[in-house]
Amino acid sequence: MFEILDEMNLDDVKDNTRLVAISNTLISADKVKQGAKISMGADEQVLYDLMNEKVIPVLILVDKDEYFKRRGAVAK
Repeated sequence: MFEILDEMNLDDVKDNTRLVAISNTLISADKVKQGAKISMGADEQVLYDLMNEKVIPVLILVDKDEYFKRRGAVAK
């Protein structure tokens, strides 16, 4: 999956498209009977794309300390 996402992201840069979008605004995270319910914020176009089945949502969780270590910045 990550190889495909990487290829799509490279195409976005090359072709100025939006095949892959990242939304990193956490709205809420709640414990529910089935496990967890996580709500993320995104721009309005994402809602329309979801309603028209143009995109599929995928939740990817990244280790914060490792991400910032590799990025060369300090985690907040």
